[in-house]
Amino acid sequence: MGSQFFLVHHYVKPGMAGQWWQKTGELMSDQSAMGKYVQDCMNLGFYNHSFMPVAQEGPMFCLWEAKKGISEADFQDFIDGPMGPNWGLSALNNNISKINLELTGGQAPYERKL
Repeated sequence: MGSQFFLVHHYVKPGMAGQWWQKTGELMSDQSAMGKYVQDCMNLGFYNHSFMPVAQEGPMFCLWEAKKGISEADFQDFIDGPMGPNWGLSALNNNISKINLELTGGQAPYERKL
């Protein structure tokens, strides 16, 4: 089996949406910085395939890929840590769910990047 996939349900903490969106907007609007962030994450064994905000105040959902051998605890540490989408703000509570690819016959939701 190759890499694995995680669905992340992000809850925005009360009063933190403005700060989080400002920081996220700065990163996403700087193509060079965003490219570096993506590469840094890949070097750590993580790749974000999709970012799906429902509303500015949340919730938001993401689908991440993690390289083979990364445990759920390791992924939770990453997503909550300084390289995760909290950007050091502690603005999000992140609930993760590992996708059971056995239930899809081994078919990944996206083409694997890792």
